[in-house]
Amino acid sequence: MRQIEARGKGMWARVMEAVGRAGRARKVAVGLSGGADSVVLAEAVWLSGAKPILFHFNHRWRGRVGDADAKWVEAWGKKRGLRVVVGRAPRAGRTGEGEARELRWNFFRQAAKRCGVKELWLAQQADDQAETVLMQLLRGAGPDGLAGMGERSIQAGLVVVRPLLGLTREEVRRAAKEESLDWREDTTNEDGRGWRSRVRRKVLPYLAKSYGREVRGALCRVAEIFAGEREHWKKELGKIAVRPDVREWRKKTVAWQRRAVRSWLERMAYWGANHFEIEGVRKLVEAGSTACWQLRGGWVKRSKNKLFWVREMGRIAKRVRR
Repeated sequence: MRQIEARGKGMWARVMEAVGRAGRARKVAVGLSGGADSVVLAEAVWLSGAKPILFHFNHRWRGRVGDADAKWVEAWGKKRGLRVVVGRAPRAGRTGEGEARELRWNFFRQAAKRCGVKELWLAQQADDQAETVLMQLLRGAGPDGLAGMGERSIQAGLVVVRPLLGLTREEVRRAAKEESLDWREDTTNEDGRGWRSRVRRKVLPYLAKSYGREVRGALCRVAEIFAGEREHWKKELGKIAVRPDVREWRKKTVAWQRRAVRSWLERMAYWGANHFEIEGVRKLVEAGSTACWQLRGGWVKRSKNKLFWVREMGRIAKRVRR
């Protein structure tokens, strides 16, 4: 019989409290890589009384080791009577981090649709948040990028819940040890080839040493501040029309236009637009005639003072002439 209440007063109790505050839907999925963070989250959700479906994606970066991780996750779920859905990258070998992320999210979206799941719980914690904010800053991201990851957000058509953002990586591992949980170590997180692993192992420690104090907490506070800004702008913009009228948008400030473009693209299910794409669409607002702008996952057309979203790959769009 499962134990529903948190055990003890240590770090595991804090994990259970965080999961409890995040709420519980009837049918949820938990992303389970096999690492310490995801194992802690999956165990806590299961002990809270839910019966989550476990999603595991094998990027096929590590050959037999990656296959062994997938089998370990399947055995972990079977021991608890939980369904496990495993996805695999189409090709073996290391890819870029962006491509890997896109493949993983495509799997999450498709698996959720097949399983009838509306909520996906993920195990990112405060260290992940700090790394994300710093990486976004170095990429030249705007306020939404600096808001980092939200505890509850909409992504790829799913409600994404991240209950562990208030805990550090070390605290999550302490909770795993308190609960005597086993996990799998992913050596690619420490090999230095990935941008995130370099930020984690070199950039953040260097900044902390040079600055004379820990910077992760400050970066997390930046995310909290800009998350509040993001919520304000959602109310300020209101509901964006499916085919917005550029004559109305042209009257607004540049900041308003940028926010509106991003909000509109997200309504069209186009997530993660970069600055170049946002500015390209914004130029359509300022343009005086029919024109279009190519994005990674489709294109935007301006016609008769309206913006249209077309999900069509491979079409070369005309650059807007000013």
